[in-house]
Amino acid sequence: MPKKVKKVRINFRALIMFLLIIYLIGMVFYTFFTMKIKNIYILNTKLLKDNEIIEVAGIKDYPPIFKINTKKLEDKIKSLDLVSDVKVKKNLKGVLTIEIEEAKPLFYNRSNELVVLSNAKEVKASSLYLGIPTLTNYVPEDIYKAFIKALGVINTDIIEMIDKIEYNPDISDDVVIDNNRFLFKMNDGNLVYTNTLNMKRLNDYIEIYASIASSLNNQKGTLYLDSYLSDNNLFTPFEEGNKND
Repeated sequence: MPKKVKKVRINFRALIMFLLIIYLIGMVFYTFFTMKIKNIYILNTKLLKDNEIIEVAGIKDYPPIFKINTKKLEDKIKSLDLVSDVKVKKNLKGVLTIEIEEAKPLFYNRSNELVVLSNAKEVKASSLYLGIPTLTNYVPEDIYKAFIKALGVINTDIIEMIDKIEYNPDISDDVVIDNNRFLFKMNDGNLVYTNTLNMKRLNDYIEIYASIASSLNNQKGTLYLDSYLSDNNLFTPFEEGNKND
């Protein structure tokens, strides 16, 4: 007997629905992966300009957000002198967030006429870095690196209170007692001695001097913060005719 041929009935309605669903899924993926950046948020910048960051990142034309390689974008932004670190995030709404850790201008080095940043980069002096102290003399390289690292943890408002910095090792009878010591000439007229180990105590300068000045009628003098005893804040008032100039 000849075999019966089984007829396959095609459900055209179901097929059309299936193809429509596939098309819609494809359109969603296409729209998703070609969606351009809608907003760019740049956080934690003071000296850097947004357009400078956007320009070096290569995103001024708002390219598709999900084609962006965040690691490569971070590397581009890190090429800016004032960037210590950066974190780039993107979300499903087309928002690109760039979180910057900005380097602090620490001082102007008179020896090489460059501005030193907290990330140890040295950059050309400009009006962007007004209000920072001047390092007036040469510092041995190993101590110089330690000094930059130590000063980098000092608050910006304290750095702005410093007028000049002098490398001033403690030497007595040709014996070096402390070759990491520095002298800070403050804008308020005081002198402060400290070293790389105790540099962080400068963050308490205002409170320390205020506690001393109240009993000395706000007399100016020399504050010693180079002691290894954190509660030993020796203050010597200037003698008449021997004030800090």
